[in-house]
Amino acid sequence: MTCSAFHQPVADPREGAVQAALLDSLFTVDTTRQIVVGDSTVSGGTHYVDEDYRSALTRLGLLPDGLQADFEARRPVRRAVDSLPTRVPMRRFGEGDEHRQYNEGRDLRAYWSAFYGRFPGSSGRVQLSRVGFSRDGATALVLVEYACGALCGGTIYAVLARTPGRWRVVRTAQPRIA
Repeated sequence: MTCSAFHQPVADPREGAVQAALLDSLFTVDTTRQIVVGDSTVSGGTHYVDEDYRSALTRLGLLPDGLQADFEARRPVRRAVDSLPTRVPMRRFGEGDEHRQYNEGRDLRAYWSAFYGRFPGSSGRVQLSRVGFSRDGATALVLVEYACGALCGGTIYAVLARTPGRWRVVRTAQPRIA
């Protein structure tokens, strides 16, 4: 397990567009009134098992030139998640919120009851990784971890493609689900 330093690199505007497209595609339905997103990217070192990543790569199939290498180079460098242009309002959720809310709840059911009381109309809590790009910039890879209840959550790796004017999810692999 490796720890990564928190570093605020120069923001790549493509990252926010990819992250917003992913959130809108996978975590926004007709009843969603807000999206709750971790306030910094996850680096992966403490959030997933390497076996999950290898499994996801197998399921995603052949990736465009440079995509995997760029994702692996960017992922360890954490950065703040900016306000993203999602279809519904985005709320950020930090580590302090996590600890305070869990301590108030004392158990997972109480925790999630308090969470949905604080964030009604959300689909749970989502954390995003940095985004890797193919050499031609037309394809992106991102990791998303989500939690939606005491026995609800998982990990998704998503490949997105740039189409005229927008990014869209073209493939996903979900190696971990609860």
